[in-house]
Amino acid sequence: MEDKIMESEGMEDVPAEKVEAHEEAMLEKTAEPLVYVGPGFRDSLLSTYGIFADGVPEEFRGTVYEKLFVPASKLDAARALLKQKGSYLSVFFAQALKKHAEKKGA
Repeated sequence: MEDKIMESEGMEDVPAEKVEAHEEAMLEKTAEPLVYVGPGFRDSLLSTYGIFADGVPEEFRGTVYEKLFVPASKLDAARALLKQKGSYLSVFFAQALKKHAEKKGA
């Protein structure tokens, strides 16, 4: 494949490591969608099993809700963890419920 890349117009002089770095950057941009496995809220963008193609929305970064976004390929494992009392996802789920209740009461 590298030969085809190097044969492309204007790519003859590009070092192989730059081509590899570019390929990695392209893969990062096409990462798989995330699924939100936390509680759903009517007054929020968040709904259980909602799919987010562009990653975690900005408004949820750095919050407990961010920890409840999982890659789509890991959904089955995440669902199993949510059922296990004391697992990290079940703890984050409970924290998300508590945080939302606090916001609503404020």
